[in-house]
Amino acid sequence: MLKKTRPDGTYIEGLHYFTRMLPYMMPGRTESAIYFEQEFDVTETLPYIERWNRQHGDQEGKLTFFQVFLCALARTVALRPDLNRFISGFNYYQRNEILLNFIAKKELNDEGEEINITVPFSPFETLWSVRQKIHSFVNKGKSGEGNESEDLNETLMKFPRFILKFFFRMYNFLDYHNILPASLIKADPMYVTSFVTNVGSVGVDAPFHHNFERGTCGIFIALGKFKKFRYISEEGKLVERDVVKVTYTYDDRIKDGIYCAKSIDLFKEMVENPSMLEEPPELENVDLKRLKLKQYKPEDGAVRRTECMENK
Repeated sequence: MLKKTRPDGTYIEGLHYFTRMLPYMMPGRTESAIYFEQEFDVTETLPYIERWNRQHGDQEGKLTFFQVFLCALARTVALRPDLNRFISGFNYYQRNEILLNFIAKKELNDEGEEINITVPFSPFETLWSVRQKIHSFVNKGKSGEGNESEDLNETLMKFPRFILKFFFRMYNFLDYHNILPASLIKADPMYVTSFVTNVGSVGVDAPFHHNFERGTCGIFIALGKFKKFRYISEEGKLVERDVVKVTYTYDDRIKDGIYCAKSIDLFKEMVENPSMLEEPPELENVDLKRLKLKQYKPEDGAVRRTECMENK
């Protein structure tokens, strides 16, 4: 009998029969991938960030567009909890953390070492808390402190190929049967809500990236570079807007297209209007129950929201 409990998620019961069949019809993320792109109009967002930094910027670091992007993404997952599902062993689970992963370079040059940064987010995050959190995690990652994934990779690559091949076979076997140790899941950047790549930071437009078959991450998001979009208005005037391309590679088995479409429209709206992220969201007990986050019980939601507001 397949073990249904996992350290990183809660087994979902009562799903529709067709939904439960999808992992059998499409066992891998490659064949179940949907590719989608949007253009975000950031004409108001960029000046907002400049004003925010003039008013609030201090020694802890400035607010960046990427931090606004991550804050909006974490808020979207908090408000649309079905995005935080994943599939393991042909069964559906609700992830018990909101985890976003991205790549950072220790040095901004061709030889700079890349490191994975995995950040846990509260459902009550604001621009204030995300700014502080991202700066803290990036600094720790660059210094090597608390970066379990890099430590694991370094250890593994000391072994010969036949040991590595056996390790990953066992790794996948244990994961399939839900007996992979929590420490390995925590150290692996593929066990996250979403993997985000900010290629715009190096002047590249957003590609359609592949998802990974290993792990449980079902959403890969690429953020491109800022561009100028010019068009002629109905009044015959030349209008210029700042835009950025965002691409998604989405595991279609997680949730239906209508739910996903509404979610990415909400995400886009918050990035284009970052003032929506200044205050934590109003989440009721029923919302926290659906999220099933291990550190946030429904009855203490109001307390957590108050703490976020006081820590601005």
